[in-house]
Amino acid sequence: MFFNRSKPQNEPAPRTGLTDGIEDKIATFVREWGALKRSGRDYTPDGSEQVLKLLTDADTAYFVKAMEDETAAIEDEISAQIAEIKRKNLAEIAQKDAEIAAINREIETTKARIAAQHDEINRRAGILGRIIDAARSLAPNLVIDKLSEDEIMREVVRNKMGDEAVNGRAPAYIEARFDILASALKVDPFARVVSAGVTTADQGGGKAAADRAYAEYVQSLRDAHKGTQH
Repeated sequence: MFFNRSKPQNEPAPRTGLTDGIEDKIATFVREWGALKRSGRDYTPDGSEQVLKLLTDADTAYFVKAMEDETAAIEDEISAQIAEIKRKNLAEIAQKDAEIAAINREIETTKARIAAQHDEINRRAGILGRIIDAARSLAPNLVIDKLSEDEIMREVVRNKMGDEAVNGRAPAYIEARFDILASALKVDPFARVVSAGVTTADQGGGKAAADRAYAEYVQSLRDAHKGTQH
């Protein structure tokens, strides 16, 4: 290698590699820049900041790499935050859906319970109505307005069959006796009036009712053969 004496001796040699201490300066700059980006704030210089000087190609390459790494880290954090928000939103939606489904099930259960109660009320009302109708036919003079179903059947059986038929008897026995008496009303209209007792005209027209029942009975005998014709 030859020494060129004509070359100025005070000309600085070109720098290569990283400048001394540049790593820390770049790290500080990138950290502060990343903090601004994460917070969403804008940078407002006040004139007191030191200027980051990149004196060599190596300094520039190091700075670019540090900025790229910090940018990738910020993007990963943002993606993770978005994913967490989506996960929470989906969890909240699933929770709301579950709550709505539970409310709907409760509504349907309540509707079914109310419908069942309504059907039971109608059933009991129908039974009570039939018991009252039968009681009025079997024992017209019996006051049943304030009596329960069991009491009505007990008093009707007592009225028709005497105290021995009800005293000390189980409710099921009395109900069976009442059903036997009531079933007779559906078979023979004449017997129905007779079982209730024929009353005089002064007692409310019982004789006329008996006559009508007898006429119905006779007519039913006359029409009995018609059911066998084709």
